Amino acid sequence: MSKASAPGTASRTVNPPQPNDFHWGYYFHTSPQGGLKYHIRNLGAGWIPDHGSTGGVFKSNFLCVLIQIASVPPAKHSQLDQVMRSRDRDVNSIPGVTCRVWLVVVILQALIQAGVVRCSSVEALQQECMAFGNQYSAGAATNTQPRPVVRSRMCL
Repeated sequence: MSKASAPGTASRTVNPPQPNDFHWGYYFHTSPQGGLKYHIRNLGAGWIPDHGSTGGVFKSNFLCVLIQIASVPPAKHSQLDQVMRSRDRDVNSIPGVTCRVWLVVVILQALIQAGVVRCSSVEALQQECMAFGNQYSAGAATNTQPRPVVRSRMCL
């Protein structure tokens, strides 16, 4: 099974960190060497998908915390990837799109409906992720390494 971490919340470079002010992304740990990151970036004129392989997520300068929300069996790996990329062509048509809205409101909801992530409340998961992010944001601001990995109590 591969581990799926979401709202790998990344704090902004403000010190002291502002509460609930995070960049949201999804990290899918696929091997001892690393995994896949899925997120969108704002280029000023709109949002673009920025997905790809990474081997250094645990040492990321801006990562605040990784929150494990699922163990994904190999049979569901391709389905997870399809869901993660499902809105790449029309990401800017998502009402009120931000990295959080894209991940929490659209993508995580689809992963739950597909049975890839088991969670009874996306809203409760979002609040839990905010709490973890706020708890660990000061460490991210001072670049404390390695970054923490915690397990969701709302999922798994």
